Amino acid sequence: MAKRPLWMILVLLLGAAAALWGADELSWVPENPDPREDPRGGALLNPGVQLAPDGPSFTAVALLALASLAGVFAVSGWMRRLLGAIIVVAGGWVCWQTISTGGPFDLLTGRGLALLGGLLFLAAGALIVVNAAALPTMGARYERANAERRSGDPDKDMWDGLSEGEDPTADGPRT
Repeated sequence: MAKRPLWMILVLLLGAAAALWGADELSWVPENPDPREDPRGGALLNPGVQLAPDGPSFTAVALLALASLAGVFAVSGWMRRLLGAIIVVAGGWVCWQTISTGGPFDLLTGRGLALLGGLLFLAAGALIVVNAAALPTMGARYERANAERRSGDPDKDMWDGLSEGEDPTADGPRT
C-alpha cells in the first residue's frame, strides 16, 4: 500500500526538478516578433515599460528536488515530516515567485514551466508529510530481519549463527 505514494512522490520530485531546470533555460516573456503588433494591446506597446526576459533562477530549488529524492529514502519519522514541510515551503515559494513577478503571464514560457515545477514540488511535499510513517526507508528490511532472527537464547542464537555461516571464534562482539 505504501509503494504507490512512494512512486508518486518520486515522479513528482523528478518532474519538479526537470520543470524548474527547464524554466531557467526558457524566456519568461512570450515571443513577439513585432512589439507594435501585440494582439493583447499590453505593455509591449508602451516603449517605456521594460520587461525582463528572464525570471528568477530556480536552479538551487531544482537541486533541492533532486536531493529530496535521496532524502525520502534516507530519513524516517519526524525527520521525513520535516523534509516534507521544507519541500512544501520551497514549492510554495516557487509558486509565489512565479505569480508575483511582473509582466505578462503565459503558461507556454519559462514562467509557466516554473509554476508547474512549483506545483509539482508542493504536491510531493504534501504527500511526504501525509504518508511519512507508511513510506519504506533504507535498511528497514534488514533491521526487521535481524530483530526477528535473535531469539534471546544465546545457545540457540549461536547454533542459528553457525547454520548461517557465522564464525563464533571470530574476534568482536556478537550481535
